[in-house]
Amino acid sequence: MRTFLLALLGIVAAAPGWAAGLHHDLTVTLDPAARRLEVEDRLRLPAGTHRLMLAPGLTVGEALLDGKSVAVRGNALPVTVPEGGGELRLRYAGTLPPLTPESRGGGGGQEGAYLPAGTGWIPTLESAESPPSWRLSVRVPAPFVAVATGRLLEEARDGAGYTATFAEDRSVEEPSLFAGAWQVTERMHDGLRLRTYFHPEQAALAEEYLDLSARTIDSQAARIGAYPFAGFAILSAPLPVGLGFPGLTYIGRQVMPLPFIRAQSLPHEILHNWWGNGVRVGDGGVWPGNWSEGLTTFMADYAAAEARGEDAAQAMRLDWLRDYAALPAGRDSALTDFRAKVHDAAQIVGYGKAAMLFHMLRAEIGSDAFDAGIRRFWEGKRFQDAGWDELRRAFAAASGRDLGPFFEQWLTRVGAPTLELVQARANGDGVALTLRQGEPAYGLTVPVEVRTVAGTERHEVRFDEREATVTIPTAAVPRALAVDPGFDLFRRLAPGEAPPTLRDVTLDHAATTVIATADGPAAEAARKLAERLADGKPRIASADRAGPAAPLAVIGTAGEVDRLLARLDLPPLPDSLKGRGTARVWTARTAQGRPLLAVAADDAAALQALLRPLPHYGRQSWLVFEGPRAVDRGVWPAGDSPLRVSFE
Repeated sequence: MRTFLLALLGIVAAAPGWAAGLHHDLTVTLDPAARRLEVEDRLRLPAGTHRLMLAPGLTVGEALLDGKSVAVRGNALPVTVPEGGGELRLRYAGTLPPLTPESRGGGGGQEGAYLPAGTGWIPTLESAESPPSWRLSVRVPAPFVAVATGRLLEEARDGAGYTATFAEDRSVEEPSLFAGAWQVTERMHDGLRLRTYFHPEQAALAEEYLDLSARTIDSQAARIGAYPFAGFAILSAPLPVGLGFPGLTYIGRQVMPLPFIRAQSLPHEILHNWWGNGVRVGDGGVWPGNWSEGLTTFMADYAAAEARGEDAAQAMRLDWLRDYAALPAGRDSALTDFRAKVHDAAQIVGYGKAAMLFHMLRAEIGSDAFDAGIRRFWEGKRFQDAGWDELRRAFAAASGRDLGPFFEQWLTRVGAPTLELVQARANGDGVALTLRQGEPAYGLTVPVEVRTVAGTERHEVRFDEREATVTIPTAAVPRALAVDPGFDLFRRLAPGEAPPTLRDVTLDHAATTVIATADGPAAEAARKLAERLADGKPRIASADRAGPAAPLAVIGTAGEVDRLLARLDLPPLPDSLKGRGTARVWTARTAQGRPLLAVAADDAAALQALLRPLPHYGRQSWLVFEGPRAVDRGVWPAGDSPLRVSFE
């Protein structure tokens, strides 16, 4: 799924909207370098009154409905189709916007073209009951190659260029079209066409990407059901993006060689062919909201961590909880409000909290029932809209349990439960403990580990009131007790479980940033870095005007940062980071609990080098950079957890 929302560029429609049967037959001539697009579209339209719109910059040269001319008003085409339907023939052309990192609505240039669905590059109707079917033939000049979503029917090359035809007969989405000066590598795998469209410097990566694609498709198909498209393609993008579309993914060429792209991003985008593309996110029903990102994160990212072992899985769960701990209460939201990752705060809820919901659900109903629910959901809803309630029904049928209260509390409430270990006592054959949670009370199944003289025992405590006292029998003399030691519950971490990270400051709109350097190139770089780090508009002020309690970021050159921290009596650069790299980044909490983020660089160039990489390290407590490369990083050790007690 695309990781940002695409603007609809003014697309509107009048009643009654289209019914099943809308079909595009598109003939496209695309010259990316000249940014020139020419299209002939034969639309099969259902009966009714419609208003089609094209994106700005495209001009209709001819519009014929069943052979008769249709009036065009700018980019709007009002059309009344008689009973039995009709065919609208359009010819239109225009100049595409430049292809830049801000080209969310599409564009073209020397490096290729990017025309995503939903941006008006084909005539579009709003208030649709379902997406159209379509057939698209495209011609691009050499050295470009074109690729679209849908099934590849035919392709040909000659000395002047490349031609290909794609089609989609099912209710998926409008076509997205791409072009680039790519080398194409293909492998057929169990009837699926797997391809890479890579720039020359990435050609050596093609076979590894194809291997991983085949393995991921096989493993997910065995768990969910047959892969829903004719193949999968990986496109090298000139833009710094990572986007998923039906049957393909579009990944920035600069990050393509990085290991995390293959280990995490690619499997995530492949799985979206089931969740988001194969089953579309419906926004109606009992519980609205986007479920697909959380389910994909759980079944792709988290599954990969589980495959590496419980330590890796626990680390990912703890990352999600630490992210949530850094989220200011005013930026929290219910899962029913999540639509897409428009900022880090939305991602923490829509990806992390939702993935934890599925982790807790699997623990609640068991792995067999969970997997059966996944298969039931896929079989019943593929190529249809579905929401959270359809997921609940599938899991309820598979498990034979009423899951309404479980989903209701995790989907509709803003916030998370807190856990307090009020007291714990040991005797010779067990432990007695009292647990307390905040209001409103959640229905929780709390993992409890008891270390005994004979080994560690694992128990569960059902806990759905404000306070509960239980006795847990043990097979041997107890020595220690820990409540939720593996971070299996979505909850607010207790004091000591959440060491400071960059996100404690960058997520908080109340944070103040102080530029600690003299005016000039270094100050300008520091201000740009402040804008890149903040998940919103940064509040830049002098040290004297910084609030006494709000989170504080100090960004500048090393000497000035050191002097400012000393003057304000704030935690200095840790000894472990002194003299290292060209820039040091660290977090701390003051004696009053105020979050602090400090960035101390050697000079303006070192600050400038942090603009691209540093915003991606929000989960870290400290980093050392050599130019743009993070050569060392980590999270400060956690303190003593109040959810653990020793009886020795």
